[in-house]
Amino acid sequence: MLKLNSGNITNQLIALGQRLSGQANAQVTHAGLMFDSNYIVEAQGSGIEAHDVRVQNAQLGYIVFRARNQRLAQGAGTCAKMMFDIQGRHQTMKYNLSGAVKSLFGSGRARSAASMDDLLTDVLSGKGHPFFCSQLVVYVYQFVAEQNGIRGSQIFQEHDAKVSPATLASMLASNSNFTEVGYMLPGAR
Repeated sequence: MLKLNSGNITNQLIALGQRLSGQANAQVTHAGLMFDSNYIVEAQGSGIEAHDVRVQNAQLGYIVFRARNQRLAQGAGTCAKMMFDIQGRHQTMKYNLSGAVKSLFGSGRARSAASMDDLLTDVLSGKGHPFFCSQLVVYVYQFVAEQNGIRGSQIFQEHDAKVSPATLASMLASNSNFTEVGYMLPGAR
């Protein structure tokens, strides 16, 4: 689920930054994962949250992508819900704006299956990790792929999930593992 610029100041700043850096799809300012037909899991500054797209996010517009592999799609929803539940228990996956910006310019090292397992072990034990929105989406799909015998790098080529929402939109549009299934218009659920 890729959220379109809702016009609030944060979304305007994200869109401006993406536009100034020459990214296509600059109007895509946030990303999340559906864990059922009504709830989206999203990484925000306060941590990983779940919102009902019919109520809390009814005023927002989304571009909707779906994984073509059913096990990958279902696993991503389950993993996203698990991350939300862990955040609820430990409150250790918060980030600040400067942290999100800095994370986009990280080391660029590739994540191995073992390093993804280590990260999940840290999260499960309460050590946490500050995910930002598109980083959470990429990590969840890479992790679930590895758990299903698919190399995470076959799902997303980006290393260490250092992608903006606009870049994630471009990646999904050209990724044979996903299909764009439509739009969710603001106020139309």
